[in-house]
Formats: sequence, structure tokens, C-alpha cells
Amino acid sequence: MKKIIGFCLFAVLCTGCAAHMMETHGDTIQLLHAPGEKPGKGGVVRYLNTGMESWKQARRKDAEKQMQSFCKGPYAITAEGPRSQFGAAMPIGNSVSFEVDQYTYLSFECVKQSAP
Repeated sequence: MKKIIGFCLFAVLCTGCAAHMMETHGDTIQLLHAPGEKPGKGGVVRYLNTGMESWKQARRKDAEKQMQSFCKGPYAITAEGPRSQFGAAMPIGNSVSFEVDQYTYLSFECVKQSAP
């Protein structure tokens, strides 16, 4: 039983170690844009904003690294904000503990580099 609990705890800790690219636009060159499609190139990245401060900073850095990699250069964060999401429900004795995950979402646009 202790091995199962230990494995579950390890799995939960590892799932929140990185940022996740949620949405992108502008990957391909198109002559015509579909209605509602955003112009330019950018997207949305989210990262788990709970746990120790060092974990939060590492996740933020991972999100920044993903934006930099996606844009292949500079980017600008156009919106940033928190969002809660229900996580796991864990039975503890005769009650159930509900885990609420706090995510920070970053909307970004790639910045065009000017030619020298």
C-alpha cells in the first residue's frame, strides 16, 4: 500500500514540472486567413503555479523557454493571468480531499526582428 501511495505522489509531482503549450497560431504562411484566425504568430502557454517558490520559478522559466523556442527569437507577453482547475480527489480516512490546481496562462505574440 505504501508503494502505491509513494508512486502516486511521485506521479503527481512529476506531472507539474513543465509548462504546456496550449494554443499556437501562425505556424505556416497563408495567403488567406480563415475567419476568426489571429494574425501574426504566437500562442498560449500555461504552467502550474502551486508548490515551492523554486518550483514555480522553474516552471515559469520553462514557459519562457518554450515561447522563445516557438518564436525563434523575441516575444511579447500580451496577457497573463491565473485560472483554477480541479485536480484529483483523494480519499483520506472517512473524507475526501479535493485538490485545486492553480495555473498561470501566458498569451504571447512573436516580435518581428527588424533587419539591420
